[in-house]
Amino acid sequence: MKKHWEKILLGFVLTLLAGGALFVVLEVPSIKAKLDEQVGYDQKNAFEPEDHSELKALLARAEAPKRLRLAGPEHNTFNPVGWFEANGNLVKDKFYGKKGPNAVVIKSTSPLYLRIAYDGRKEINPQDPRYSFYVTREAADKKTERRKVTRVSRLRDKNDIFILREVKGSSTNPESFVLTLLNSNQNIEVLSSQEFTEIRGYKADLEYEAGNRKYSGVMKGDKVTIDKRSYEIVFISEDEVVLSDEKTSTHTNVSKNAL
Repeated sequence: MKKHWEKILLGFVLTLLAGGALFVVLEVPSIKAKLDEQVGYDQKNAFEPEDHSELKALLARAEAPKRLRLAGPEHNTFNPVGWFEANGNLVKDKFYGKKGPNAVVIKSTSPLYLRIAYDGRKEINPQDPRYSFYVTREAADKKTERRKVTRVSRLRDKNDIFILREVKGSSTNPESFVLTLLNSNQNIEVLSSQEFTEIRGYKADLEYEAGNRKYSGVMKGDKVTIDKRSYEIVFISEDEVVLSDEKTSTHTNVSKNAL
C-alpha cells in the first residue's frame, strides 16, 4: 500500500513539473512583448552603423588638395592678362608680357666656317713655283667677302687673306702649307690633300611670335626690327644671341632653349 502511494505522489510531482515547463514556454513570448512595449523598442529603429561615406570623401579631398593656380593661361592672380581694343571691343592679348627683344626665340644656329683648300690641278713651274688656293670666309663681315675666291701665292707672298710662310715637301709636289691668317695673326696648316676648315662664327634662325616675324640666317652685324624698333645683332654663339637697341644701346641676351 505504501509503495502504491509513493507512485501516486511521484506521478503528481512530475505532472506539476511538466505543467510548469509548458507554462514557461507559452508565457515567454508574451513576457518579451510586454518588456519591449515598456522600453519602447522598435524593430525598425534597431541599431545600425552610421554612414561615414561623406566624411571619408572629405578626408580624401583634404589629403590630396587641388593646387591653386596663381599664374598662367588659366589664372593670372600675379600675372595679369592684358587687353587691347579692336573694332570697339576689348580683346584678350595672348602675348601680354611676351613682347620685345626678350620674347625673341632662337629656333636654330649653324656654324660658319673658314675654308681653305689647295688646288693641285695646275702644273707647278719649278723655276717659279706658285700655289693656288680656294678660300671661303662664311663669317666675313661683308657679304661680298663671304663668297668663294681664289688666291695664288708664292712662298712668303702676302695677299689680303694670308701669308704663305712655308711649303712642306717638294716644291713641285707639296704635302702641306703653313699660312698666317692676317685677320687673326694665326698660323694654320693646310694639307694638299684635304680642305682646312675652322668654325669662325654662327648664324641663327630667330622667331618673334608676338609680331609674327621670322628672321632666317641672321649673322653678326645684321639688323632686325621688333615692334618698330631696330636692333643690331652684336654677338652669336652656338646657344646665344645678343641684340643691341640702336637707340639706347641696351643689350638683350637671348639664350637657346631658354625656359
